[in-house]
Amino acid sequence: MNHEHYDDWLTLYADQRRSLVDYATKLTGLRDVAEDMVQEAFTICLARNDRDYKITKVFLYTVVKNLVRNRHRHLGVRRAGHPEDYPWWARYQRTGTPEAQVLILERARLAARAIEELPPRTRAVVELYRFEGLTLQQTASQLGISVATAHRLLKEAMECLWDRLDFDG
Repeated sequence: MNHEHYDDWLTLYADQRRSLVDYATKLTGLRDVAEDMVQEAFTICLARNDRDYKITKVFLYTVVKNLVRNRHRHLGVRRAGHPEDYPWWARYQRTGTPEAQVLILERARLAARAIEELPPRTRAVVELYRFEGLTLQQTASQLGISVATAHRLLKEAMECLWDRLDFDG
């Protein structure tokens, strides 16, 4: 990255917006989030325009990178603070009778067994998407498969679990 100087932030924005969005997309995995990050970075830079900053690409890329890092930290804290994000069978279930509790525990055991019996790649998609909280795009990227394949595997797994847990009957 060069230290090319610009006369103002708007010129830098016009010249570098596309490459900055591509850079932020690589960091976030989501183009719409990346566009928001780039816009926020420029807003920050424009707000500090009265100070004696050198207007460079390096500075702007650093602002984008820091915004993405803050977003990841914020999402991690938010995800850790919400136990309701767990599937229904992994949450504590209040029941009126011991018999109802046994039924819930049995269904949870069946779900765990059904997940264990899935093919390895399908199980990995379920675990990353449902338990780790990754997006389908992040899951696909981590497993080295297409988003369409990740979606198909997740759908097949959910259908298998639905059948195994006999929700219809």
